[in-house]
Amino acid sequence: MFNWLGKTYRQILDNMPDGVYVVDPGQRIQYWNRAAESLTGISADNATGRAFTEAGIKYEDEKGNPVQNFEYPAALCLQEKGPVGRNFHLITKDNGKIPVEENASPLYVKGKMEGVIVVVRDISHSIQAAELRMKNEKKERLIPICGWCKKIRSDENYWEQLETYLTKEGFGIFTHGMCPSCAEKIFEKKVYLESYQQICRAISASITLDEVLQLIVKNVVKVMNVKASLLRLLNRDTRQLELAAYYGLSKKYADKGPVKYDGSIDDALAGQTVSVYDIAEHQDSQYYKEAKEEGIRSILSIPLRFEKEVIGVLRMYTTEPVKYTEDDLKFITAIAEQGATAIVNARRFEKAVSREKEYLRAFEEITKAVGSTLHVNEVLNLIVKKIPQVMGLKGGSLRLLNRENKQLELAAYYGLSKKYADKGPVAYDASIDDAIAGKSVSVFEIAEHKDSKYYKEAQEEGIKSILSVPMRFQNEVTGVLRLYTDRPVRYNEEDLRFMEAIAEQTAIAIVNAKYFETALSREKEYLKVFQEVTKALSSTLHVSGVLDMIVRKIPEVMKLKAATIRLLDPTGKKLRLVAASGLSDKYLNRGPVDTEENIIEALNEKPVAIYDVTTDRRVRYQKEAAEEGIKSLLTLPIIARGKVLGILRLLTGEPRKFSQQEIDFAASLAEQSGIAIENATMYEKTKKEYDDMMQFVDGAFFEKE
Repeated sequence: MFNWLGKTYRQILDNMPDGVYVVDPGQRIQYWNRAAESLTGISADNATGRAFTEAGIKYEDEKGNPVQNFEYPAALCLQEKGPVGRNFHLITKDNGKIPVEENASPLYVKGKMEGVIVVVRDISHSIQAAELRMKNEKKERLIPICGWCKKIRSDENYWEQLETYLTKEGFGIFTHGMCPSCAEKIFEKKVYLESYQQICRAISASITLDEVLQLIVKNVVKVMNVKASLLRLLNRDTRQLELAAYYGLSKKYADKGPVKYDGSIDDALAGQTVSVYDIAEHQDSQYYKEAKEEGIRSILSIPLRFEKEVIGVLRMYTTEPVKYTEDDLKFITAIAEQGATAIVNARRFEKAVSREKEYLRAFEEITKAVGSTLHVNEVLNLIVKKIPQVMGLKGGSLRLLNRENKQLELAAYYGLSKKYADKGPVAYDASIDDAIAGKSVSVFEIAEHKDSKYYKEAQEEGIKSILSVPMRFQNEVTGVLRLYTDRPVRYNEEDLRFMEAIAEQTAIAIVNAKYFETALSREKEYLKVFQEVTKALSSTLHVSGVLDMIVRKIPEVMKLKAATIRLLDPTGKKLRLVAASGLSDKYLNRGPVDTEENIIEALNEKPVAIYDVTTDRRVRYQKEAAEEGIKSLLTLPIIARGKVLGILRLLTGEPRKFSQQEIDFAASLAEQSGIAIENATMYEKTKKEYDDMMQFVDGAFFEKE
């Protein structure tokens, strides 16, 4: 099929400088010129008649990867039926490499594709010429390149990426790979990052201090592949490194004794990471013998830092001498700092929980104590005693606000000398003013307030810090609780909130105790008056005198303006005044009251309490009541043996809501009044009947005589 290859054409092809070979549709080589023999080292006899994939033709791409048979230009041209060209390295028979440009074109005979002609050109000289040209150009001009981002400024004054610039300049299309050195570094950093994340996740999974410490030493051993790890925390009071946690060590070695500040520990506490490369070279160290028995050869001491402050030391132990790289030390330092943060957070959490528990215990103890009595003096003394005892303070004092003279009067104190407690009235200094205004104020250092009134006395008493806390009840300040310490103390926000809660509980306890004593005193007074009235009723049958005593005594004991008693006339329709106190004649003679709504309700056996007589429609004489200075009114029925005899009215000069206790007391006196009236009425009726009978008997006797 290649009859056209006559002698002349064959001579032309054989003398061409480029390698030429022809492949038929079956991929067999039909022609192989001399230049092809020279380039590849494969003779025409060995190549002709064989498939080009079996003739020993080999190529590599620019990365050195072998080119597959189906990627050869001849194969691609047969498949695509069009020209194909590629640049790669030709592998010669003696394994040499020649950069070549290979182009394959289809051969058509009478419109039918009969094969492929391939031209292989050695481009070594072209590449060398291009490189030489570039070198010459570089010598002739300076290429501006950014020292930071490595971009190059083009001739058009645009800053371009290095790859973009070189591609535009004709140096080919770039791909990005990674050299072995960089790959190793990246892999190490990836391992470090994964290990760091692993440790961070582990130690952040707990907020309990003991668990955090154990997690740190355990994960350090796991991640760093060392024999053991140990963690010591710095006790700033004793300046000792105290054992906190260990892993991979025997208990005997871990508890070997206190760690003295050897060179590595000193440097670690100073914030430097120090590695003791070989323990055998430090035979003068205190625990050299124990370390040898434990099988330890290398020790690394890393400071645990939090906010530039060293809180302890993390130590790593290996069984063989180890040299740590700079990256190792950076990684270990990062782990140590993360561990320090976790330790501080766990400490803060446990401290907060412990403080909350202590606050709760103190609150329960104090409230239990003040709730155990309702006597005011006992409550006051318990408060000022219990709070300093529970809170570990020097003492306390409690002053109640006297609203009449605007003075803070001493009510109770504890832990203070009588001389200091009785030093004099407390003037409204800044702390007291703020406390009265409802603010908690801490005088941090009494020595800084030399201008205070009792500075000298406080110094003599040994007082360093004073906290004034307002006692509030229903948004009203009732007094001030003051707490004293014999050392400077800074109260944080939680402390102040707790103190405020205690002060409010104290205020409630004091108010309750006052209410109790007031109620108890009132009950005693009520009982005394009731006994007096009962005694008077039982000692006389003159009702008017007893009723006068009732209207006089009730205002005294109930703090009223006035009281009146009105009884129904024999018709049961009209009320007549029989006793009154505290009211003017003008008001008493203001007119009939039978039709007043409050009286009608009382006559129907319903007590009526009116808060404002000047506006309540149940009061008829509102204007007269206002002129008389009457504000509130309580109207009660007087009942005896189920029959309403009249009403008892109690009047106040101030607006007042009558309590049930007051209503019950007044009702009981009204009931006694009814009984007295009924008894007197029965007595008068019986006496009249007796007198009538005696008169009848006397008349009959005289007639008989």
